[in-house]
Amino acid sequence: MTEGITIDCGERLSIEHAEELLHQLEKSLQESADIVLDGSRIQYCDTAGLQLICALQKSLSKTDHTIQWQGTSSVLLETAGYLGLTSALNLSEPSLQH
Repeated sequence: MTEGITIDCGERLSIEHAEELLHQLEKSLQESADIVLDGSRIQYCDTAGLQLICALQKSLSKTDHTIQWQGTSSVLLETAGYLGLTSALNLSEPSLQH
């Protein structure tokens, strides 16, 4: 297995940044590497941004490569949780505190 390529998702995982992120993801796929996403700085995400990651995860499920998360912000975890995408995005469930 080849070394992973790290992609910084920035502060906004949203439709206005989807094309730029898609370009980076496609380049990583062409290099046949695992993808490491840094989602630690995400302050806003929408369904278009998460849909892009879901599509990537689906494409990678047909290969020997994976998506790993280097970091995840609370916004990313909460939004994915609200949309029921935690498992599809290979994210860890946030711990519940009472």
